[in-house]
Amino acid sequence: MASLLDLRPNRELLNSNFDHYQLSLDRVPMYETPLDDGIDVAKPPESTFSSHHAKLFGLHNHLIADPWNNDSVYFCDTHWNIGRVQIGKTGKPQVQDSLFIVPHAADLRIKPVRFNVSLGFPSKNLAVVCNGSDHLYLLETADRNSSDKWKTLFDMSVPVSAQAGALVDCTLWLEGELRRVECLLASVEEVEGETKEKHRSPWVMQMHWLSLSTVDGIKWNHERTRRLEGTKPFDSACLERGGKEIHIVGPHMYRMVEDSLKPVEVIEDGWEVVECEGMDSSPLYTWSQTASDLTVHLTLPDTSLTKANLSVDISGTRLELAIKNGLELLKGDFSARVDVDACTWTLDGRRLEISLEKVEAEMWPSVIVGDSRGQLVMTPEQLQAVHERLAHLTSEDWNPGPDKGQKPYNTQMLEECDALDGDGVILTCIDGETHTVTHKVVANNQYLFSVQTDPNLSPAICLRHDVDGFLWQVNSSSEKVRSTECPWQHVGVLNAFGYVLASKTQRRFCTCTPDMSVAVVADGHRHVFLYRQNVSVLSPLRNRKTGQQISSVAKQQVLALDCQPDTILGLVVSNSKIFVATDQKIFVYVIKADE
Repeated sequence: MASLLDLRPNRELLNSNFDHYQLSLDRVPMYETPLDDGIDVAKPPESTFSSHHAKLFGLHNHLIADPWNNDSVYFCDTHWNIGRVQIGKTGKPQVQDSLFIVPHAADLRIKPVRFNVSLGFPSKNLAVVCNGSDHLYLLETADRNSSDKWKTLFDMSVPVSAQAGALVDCTLWLEGELRRVECLLASVEEVEGETKEKHRSPWVMQMHWLSLSTVDGIKWNHERTRRLEGTKPFDSACLERGGKEIHIVGPHMYRMVEDSLKPVEVIEDGWEVVECEGMDSSPLYTWSQTASDLTVHLTLPDTSLTKANLSVDISGTRLELAIKNGLELLKGDFSARVDVDACTWTLDGRRLEISLEKVEAEMWPSVIVGDSRGQLVMTPEQLQAVHERLAHLTSEDWNPGPDKGQKPYNTQMLEECDALDGDGVILTCIDGETHTVTHKVVANNQYLFSVQTDPNLSPAICLRHDVDGFLWQVNSSSEKVRSTECPWQHVGVLNAFGYVLASKTQRRFCTCTPDMSVAVVADGHRHVFLYRQNVSVLSPLRNRKTGQQISSVAKQQVLALDCQPDTILGLVVSNSKIFVATDQKIFVYVIKADE
């Protein structure tokens, strides 16, 4: 059973003194380097094209960051050579054209459906390449500061739909002497018949989770394949750095449908959970109470069950209800003590009734501590009492008592960019061994972007909260991740970034520096916008509304590319530099000096 959790922001990270972004005309040092063979760009197919394909094409960044080296970025040229742009000792970018040549380029480029060549780095000396079709390569890169060619350690065909897939994430983890590389690939499958009706779409997004292993570091084996399906495209997906779980952010939930090592129990009505935003349409049980007693009603799953088939254990502080040698129905501690001798239970057909006598006369917040599967049923008298207690908070008039000097607030005061784009997202954590959703958050927040803040951690996600962008990081502690605590922790704030991003209707990429001090937005053509969060001021400033003295401000800078064509194909940001790729050039902007 998945835990339905809340995203709780870290109040210490919030900046209540933030006012607004000031336009800065400060010059940003810039270098550029030409690419002799340009950058390869896969074209979307003219036929059999869907929003699922568009999402995967849109997610692709033609510049690939190396999380282990902030001074290098990688690309695939039109001859399918994996190249690198690296900042040299002089501070200027240097290009190395060919570190690895993706095989069979001529044949694959003429396929009717293929994605872009994708690349990832699971460790300091390993790389994973997907050719945009159905082949995966594990490469030894050795020292990536050197000019040595990369060597193929292992390659395999991947049974992706339509023989077209894209690498989403990869990670390396150790288990004793065993080393594993976990890879996550995404593809789009066209479905018909009952499957089409179930998904309410002719297209399904698939993710293949591949496990490669070795003992000696030389001979690698394909150990395992797991497959997940989702009705709608995901916004972000990554593997937990311990290799045990997958984290998915998107409008709908995904489920595990295949595992090469163990059978997957497919729940036929699981997709109905998706339509209800991950929540069951009916409670497991209902309960009612007075100050002195409490009654629980539960419908059993089988009509043939009798009292002899049930195990009902009521103690002074705990209830354990189960079907003998079968399903556990309800188990946990009571919210308060009960009088065991006065408690009873009866079974009428499938209807089970449990009557509890309270030791102390009080109203309980729940039957079982921490169990939210029950629905409280209140009597008309109890509802009337609640209404009377809340009557002072309501009025028949609009804005009956506004603050003095303040005009009433109404929705006409909202700007267009204050509206959220979409219905929010669902954050899910899926266990690779049990195939179940272990944690789930239904967030009424717009997904903005993902960013790798640390090579040893899963990428952080940025969600819009009001006008700001909040960054959430998966907790690296495996014990906490598998507990009932929320695995996503609030690690940073981009002040007013949700507001400014809403006005960037032509944006292609957005991200931030790993230290979260600068947010960056790249348009589809020519322009790149920098939003520096905290810039110290030399002369005293005061907030024009509160009069409070301000020691730092936020600044906006605009970079304009001087090239033709000026379509922006890739964006990578480190703490000190911004790399921007067009069809024929890579630009490097220095946003602060290296320490």
